[in-house]
Amino acid sequence: MTQEKTLARLQWEQAVENEDFAQADKLFFKLKDDGQLDSEIAYVMGIWYRQMHQYSNSVGALGLGLVAKPDSYELYYEAGNTLMEMGMDEAAEKQYRSCLTLKPSYVDALYCLGKVLANQNKMDEARVQYCKALKLIDTVEEMIVLAVEFSAIGDVDQAIHVYYQALLKEPENFYLYSNIGVELAEQGDYRDAQFCHEKAMQMAPDVADIWYNAACAYTLMNEPMRGLLALEKAITLDPENRNYAAQDPELENLHKHKRFWKLVKG
Repeated sequence: MTQEKTLARLQWEQAVENEDFAQADKLFFKLKDDGQLDSEIAYVMGIWYRQMHQYSNSVGALGLGLVAKPDSYELYYEAGNTLMEMGMDEAAEKQYRSCLTLKPSYVDALYCLGKVLANQNKMDEARVQYCKALKLIDTVEEMIVLAVEFSAIGDVDQAIHVYYQALLKEPENFYLYSNIGVELAEQGDYRDAQFCHEKAMQMAPDVADIWYNAACAYTLMNEPMRGLLALEKAITLDPENRNYAAQDPELENLHKHKRFWKLVKG
């Protein structure tokens, strides 16, 4: 009997290695029925089920993993991720909080907890989590991600502060200039916004997002010709920007110009 159970585990591992989901799924339930399920198997299958959009199975697998290993912050975190993807923010919040009880310095969980709190319009609580995460990160990429979230919850001053701190680390990062330009333009600080966008365009003339952001800023600055020229460049570099531009409220002031409709219709 022991040999059969060991064989099932080995077969499951082989199925995972071969990326054979159907076989891994079948063996997962066999291992469960035979009492061979452990936290490692549950963790792998929980994530795999989520990737296959089998959310109930994902939650179930991760829950079984927590029965086997109740002190696993990783399992709580992944359960939160599945529930957040399902749109179950309150349930996801509980999982992230359980994760952070076990590991308070887990940056990804702090970030995700902030996200689900923001989804529930708990902006002050979300800000607390983002600020905790901010103290623990050290890469520009992570700083950009958090700055975007600060902006999303309406804390634009903090977003700009984080971008400036990131610029001290990477003064030649064109995305930082572009993102700062977006924030400044939305605050009405058009002169500095223009400087940031033009700096970004000089540094990365072939990046479509930079030109698109500049087009939005110029439009907000009531400079439609500059906005149209930047938008044309953005669409030339990436035709997908036509779809964004047609629905972007920041470009509404361009709707009265025939050139705008020629650009978005192709």
